[in-house]
Amino acid sequence: MVLILDLDYGKGYKYAHDKKEKLTTMQTMPDSLIGREYYYPTTQGSEAKFKQRLEEISDWYKRNRKS
Repeated sequence: MVLILDLDYGKGYKYAHDKKEKLTTMQTMPDSLIGREYYYPTTQGSEAKFKQRLEEISDWYKRNRKS
């Protein structure tokens, strides 16, 4: 039986939880879906915090992605 590791399964995977920021620039979404938005938080209640966090993550990604 061939083990998953023998097939290089997961090779190059960047585990975000191993990083200080808990974020990685590794693309996990298919190219055809990049740039679409699926969630639009409101400014009410706890969604306001989510909106702020999404902006922080977006800013982090822009600073850390490779050109």
